[in-house]
Amino acid sequence: MTTEVTVAKMCKLEVGQPIQLPQTFLDALKPEEGNYAVMILAPSTKIIRIIPTTSDKVYKVGIEIGKLSPDFLKKMGSLFMKAGIKTLYSTGLCFTQESCVYEGYIDSKEFKNVNMETIKEELTDIDGVSKVDISVLEIP
Repeated sequence: MTTEVTVAKMCKLEVGQPIQLPQTFLDALKPEEGNYAVMILAPSTKIIRIIPTTSDKVYKVGIEIGKLSPDFLKKMGSLFMKAGIKTLYSTGLCFTQESCVYEGYIDSKEFKNVNMETIKEELTDIDGVSKVDISVLEIP
């Protein structure tokens, strides 16, 4: 047998029926601390990602860019580094019909020493950014 890179299981998609994750998936997903994960679906590719988190709350940072500047990613990355923020997942830059969009998901523990309004203002001040939305995903 060759070394496995992935773990796979077939499932049936039925409205109103849960998808059960096998123990091998849960073992592989289990974070070092905490018992949570964020599920992210990219409708265009139909790919679902399940990313372990250390807390039951994740922030989604959505940035609309009216005119993409050459150093947008550099400035955003510098801002996140300065604040000590590491993303769990990022879409990168996705071009839509009217604009360019960036989405990043961040574990709430990364935001414990960060002022949310200050980050939002600093992101909005980057050249070309037209809108910044920070929303919370949490276990109900």
